[in-house]
Amino acid sequence: MVALPLAAQQNIAIISQAQQALTLADAAGAQIYAKSLYDDAAYRIRFAQDNINSTRASMQAQAEMRAREAIFAAEAARAKARWLATNATISNLQSDIQRFGGSSNLNLATEDPNIDYRRGATTNERIAAAQAAIDQARSAGAERLVADNDLKTAESYVASARRASSNSDVADYQAYIAEMIARRAYYMARFNEASRSLPDIQLQRTRLAQTYSDQQANLERAQREEVERRTADLQRQLAAEQANRQAQAEELERLRSQLDENRRAMQLRIENDRAARIDAETRLDEAMRQYEAAAVSGNSADLDRLRRNVEDQQIALRTVQERERLDSQALSAEIDAARNDANQQADLTQRQSQLDQYQRELQSDITARAEIERRHDAAIAAAQQQRQQLEAQAQTLREQIQQAQSQAQQQAQAAQAAQQQAAQAQQALQTAQQQAVQQQQQLTQQAQASAFDAEKARQTAQSAQAELARTREELARRSAETEQLRLQQQLAAIAATKTESRGIVVTLPSVSFDPGKTTLKPSAKKTLQKIANQLKANENIRMSVEGHTDNVGKAEKNMTISEKRAQAVRDYLVSLGISPNHITAAGKGESDPVASNKTASGRSANRRVELVISM
Repeated sequence: MVALPLAAQQNIAIISQAQQALTLADAAGAQIYAKSLYDDAAYRIRFAQDNINSTRASMQAQAEMRAREAIFAAEAARAKARWLATNATISNLQSDIQRFGGSSNLNLATEDPNIDYRRGATTNERIAAAQAAIDQARSAGAERLVADNDLKTAESYVASARRASSNSDVADYQAYIAEMIARRAYYMARFNEASRSLPDIQLQRTRLAQTYSDQQANLERAQREEVERRTADLQRQLAAEQANRQAQAEELERLRSQLDENRRAMQLRIENDRAARIDAETRLDEAMRQYEAAAVSGNSADLDRLRRNVEDQQIALRTVQERERLDSQALSAEIDAARNDANQQADLTQRQSQLDQYQRELQSDITARAEIERRHDAAIAAAQQQRQQLEAQAQTLREQIQQAQSQAQQQAQAAQAAQQQAAQAQQALQTAQQQAVQQQQQLTQQAQASAFDAEKARQTAQSAQAELARTREELARRSAETEQLRLQQQLAAIAATKTESRGIVVTLPSVSFDPGKTTLKPSAKKTLQKIANQLKANENIRMSVEGHTDNVGKAEKNMTISEKRAQAVRDYLVSLGISPNHITAAGKGESDPVASNKTASGRSANRRVELVISM
C-alpha cells in the first residue's frame, strides 16, 4: 500500500469530517428546516472532492478551504434544523390545544428554511455580512443562552479577514467561517429559548386532552342512563300489566319482545365494547413499544410525537373501559329487577353467570393493564437514565477535547514568540501557527463527531463504550501530532527548522565548521547541546544526520567532507546522551543543493548539515 503525503491525508480527513457534519445535520432534519444552508454545505463538499487531488496547488488550497467552510455550514444547518423542528412541535401542540377547546398565545420567532443569505459581491460586503450575523446572535442573547457560542472566535475571524482584505480568497474564507459560527450561535439561542416553552405547552395539551375525554365520557354516560331509565320504565310497565294478563296479553307480549330486543342490544353493545377494548389495547401496546424504542436514541421531536400518541391511546382505552363499566352496571341492574319478576326466574341463573363472567373479565383486564403500564413506566425511566448517562459521558469527552484545544492554543502562542526572536525562522513558524490552528479546528470537529457518536451509541450501552474507546484513541493520536508540533516550535527557537514529508528538518549553517575542516566549532556544539536537551526526553525520536557541500572542488573530496562532518555531528550528539541506535549519519556531497552555486550566498546555503527528525 502506498502511503499518502501528510498534507493529502489531512485534506482527506477534513473532507471526511465535513461529510460527518453534514450527516449530523441531515439527521436533525436540515434538508427540511435548513434547506439553503444544507445545500450550500453539500456544494462545498462536492467542490472539495472534485479538486482535492488537482495537480494545481491553488486548486488544492481552494478545495481545502471549501471543505472547512462546509463543516461550519453543516453545523449552522443542524442548529437551525433543531430550532425549527422544536417550533414545529410547539405548533402541533398548539393545534391540539385549539382542537380540544383551549388557546395558546405563544408567538415563536422563525426563519424561512430556503432563505437566501445575501452576502454581497465584494469582500468588504461579505465581511459586513459576517459582522451583521455576529450582531444578530448577540441581540438574540446567544452569549447568555448558548454556552459554546464561539462569538469571540467569530470576531477574531472577522478581524483577520479585514487584515487580509487584499487577498480576497483568504478574506472571503475567513468571513464565511465567522458568519457560520455566528449563525450557529443565533440558531442555538433560538432553540434554547423555544425549548423552555415546550414543557408548559405539553402539560397544557395533556390536561385539555384529559378534560375532553372526560366530557365525552360524561355525555355517553348520560345517554346510557337514559337508555337504562327507559328500560326500567318498560319493566315497570310489564310488571303492572302482568296483574291483568288476560285483558292485556297482547300488550304484555309486545313489552316482552321489546325487553328481549333491549337485552340483545345490550349484548351486542357488550361485544362491540369488548372488541373496541381489545383494539385499543393493541394500539396502546404498539404506541408504548415505539416510545420505549425511541427513548434512548430518538430526537426530541419524535419523542414528543410518540409520547402524545401514547397519551391519546391511553385516553381512548379509558373511554372504552368506562363504557364497559357502564355495561356491567346496566346488566347488574337488569338482573336485580328480574329477581322480583316471577316470569323471568327461568333465565336468572344464566344471566347472573354471564354477569359474573363479564365482571371477572373486566377486572382481569384492568389488573393486566396496570401491570403493563407499570413495566412501560419502568422501561421509560431506565431508558431516560441511560440517555442521561450517555449525555454525561459525551459532555466529559467534550471537556477533554476543549482542554486539548487550550493546550494547542498555548503552543501556537509559544510559536509566535519564537518567531519574533528568530527572524530566520519566520516562514517556518508561520507554517507551525497555521498547523496549530488546523489542529484546534480538527479537535473541535472531532469533539462534535464524538458527540454524534455518543448520541448514536445510546442504542446500546455496549456500543457506547466501544465508541468512547475509539474516540480516546483518536485523542491520543492527536496528542502525538501536537507533541511533534511542540518539538518543532522548540527547535525553531534554536536553529532554522522546516517540516517535510520525511519529518522535521533542522539546518546547521556552514559556519559550524572551518573551511575544509570536519571538526565542530564551539558555537555549533552549543547549538547541538540545546537540540539534544529537547530530544533526550522523547524515546521515540529517530534522527538522520545529512552532510552537504557546494560544488567547489572535486566531487569525491566534497563527498568525503560531507560524510565526515555528518559523522562528527552524530558522534557529538551521541556523547550528549542521544541513543546511538536512534541516529544515523550520511554524506550527500554536492548532490542536493538548496540554492544556486553560482553566487556566494547560494554556495554558503548549500554548505550545511541537516538533522532529519521523525517520531
